[in-house]
Amino acid sequence: MTRTIDIPTFQAAVVRNCSPTLAGIKPTSLFTYPGTYAHGDGSTTTETIAERRTRLLNVIAQCNRELDTLGIHLSVLVWRPCGALVYVYRAKSLTTYFADPRAQTALTSEGYDTRDLSTCLVHLASRITLASNNVAECACSQTRCALPQQASCSKDCTCEFPHEIGYFLGYPYDDVHEFIVQRGENYKVFGAWKVYANVEQALATFDAYRACTQYFTFIYQQGCSLAQLAQATRYRGKRRTTERTKHEQDRRRLLERHGQYRGHGKPCRRRRHVRGGRD
Repeated sequence: MTRTIDIPTFQAAVVRNCSPTLAGIKPTSLFTYPGTYAHGDGSTTTETIAERRTRLLNVIAQCNRELDTLGIHLSVLVWRPCGALVYVYRAKSLTTYFADPRAQTALTSEGYDTRDLSTCLVHLASRITLASNNVAECACSQTRCALPQQASCSKDCTCEFPHEIGYFLGYPYDDVHEFIVQRGENYKVFGAWKVYANVEQALATFDAYRACTQYFTFIYQQGCSLAQLAQATRYRGKRRTTERTKHEQDRRRLLERHGQYRGHGKPCRRRRHVRGGRD
């Protein structure tokens, strides 16, 4: 089933799947927007598919005009018979994440140039496409085979799915590494990702993601735009800072009134005069 392609429906999907990224507590998000965007069984005509892609790209372009100034960008990585694979990311946060040697080493070994984010995304999209048994189409530029020894894929090519995608989703480095080594087995907890290392921290993160999504879904339904959602945490943070500042000012005036303030927000200590000359 192809989901309606319009601004309200698509933005609702973004909020439902990408709220932590909008809030700035997760560098990236990835979701499938349902619909036939590539030839599967041949039941959908080329013209229909092309029209759907164009309409969806126009909707995404409108969202980008709203979010690009806030450092958030949306892009289609892969067109699939089951839907369009949409990647939502904060370029600055993702670049910082890639700067870690653990990510650099792993990604470089798979042919990524971590110095160029756009090139990395093209390579990732190519690897996802080539692992789909030729039923998907890369939404980026020219694809190339994920296998180093091949320049292009044949119909018999069986490129392995790029499990390094965990790095592109901002998951903990150790968990991504162990997932690849363990081939997805022997994990301790399964939530937004499979956890192998710090379980307590992961559980807290899962809770934060759920709470963020619930809150953003609620205020989006009250009429907030995506840009307003992306700035909501910033405004809340400023509000808290203002409230703390006002509270501190009130406290300072009260202490000054009673002669107990000596600056730097600290009350002075009154000396206790005890007979005998000792404190």
